[in-house]
Amino acid sequence: MLPEKDKKDGKTGNKISVRLILHIVCIVGFVCCAGWLIWYFVSLSRSHSQTDELQENYVAAVPVPETAAPTDAPQATPEPNLFGGREYPDLTGLDVPDLNPDFAGLQEINPDVYAWLYIPDTVINYPVVQREDDANYYLRRDINGNDSTAGTLFTQYYNHKDWTDNLTVIYGHNMHDGSMFAALHNFEDSVFFEEHPYIYLYTPEYTLVYQVFAAYSYPDVHLLLNYPMNDHDSFAAYLDQVMSQDGLNVNINRDLDISADDRVLTLSTCVSKNMGEYRYLVQARLYAAGKTTQTTETVK
Repeated sequence: MLPEKDKKDGKTGNKISVRLILHIVCIVGFVCCAGWLIWYFVSLSRSHSQTDELQENYVAAVPVPETAAPTDAPQATPEPNLFGGREYPDLTGLDVPDLNPDFAGLQEINPDVYAWLYIPDTVINYPVVQREDDANYYLRRDINGNDSTAGTLFTQYYNHKDWTDNLTVIYGHNMHDGSMFAALHNFEDSVFFEEHPYIYLYTPEYTLVYQVFAAYSYPDVHLLLNYPMNDHDSFAAYLDQVMSQDGLNVNINRDLDISADDRVLTLSTCVSKNMGEYRYLVQARLYAAGKTTQTTETVK
């Protein structure tokens, strides 16, 4: 048997070892957290700078809301106005912001850029990308393919890039600083919902105007993989489910006659960390389409 003194020394040594290990673990944890925070804020700052550069150099300035009606609206398509085999109103009489994205310049930066999304009175004024071989490539990457906490607005390759699917989903992060798709939550307010009925999508060929009809939280289910959206009856049943919703922070424009013949754009983002099993969706139907007027030079 060990003498009583040796037993005490052994216990003391064990306590010191445990404390040392705990100290090392705490230091390593602190360093990792500090490193992550530094990366997060550097990445966020780089994302803001990148967005400012894109908006300054590759799209026209957005009109001030009080004078949002441009004097030179995008060129309207001749009658009958067919987009993807269906007839839609042209842009005549609509106050469409003439952003005129320079897609040639944007695609020099990244050929995955194929659209530009704009929602008035929000920060949502961003390019939209799609990677043909990786559905979630841009979830944590910027337009240059670099790691980014903010990511880039993107669609998955389950959607065609001509915007003719029954349902197209654009994904974006709900950033704490209000960037990317955080502003979608503005549509929780019924007044904002009513006063901002249109979403604008620009492509190299078309300017598409979507009319908002629903904004709500929904279980985190992959819409394109879990519902047969290309089946007319199934799509109709899905839209009936959407339009029949009611509850807190649910806004539905029931004056619109939404049907399975519509082409629906869904903007999807997170609700909150405490509701990770839900997504916040803003949905709009294609309302009008017109030819995009393109310039050959970068907007300055």
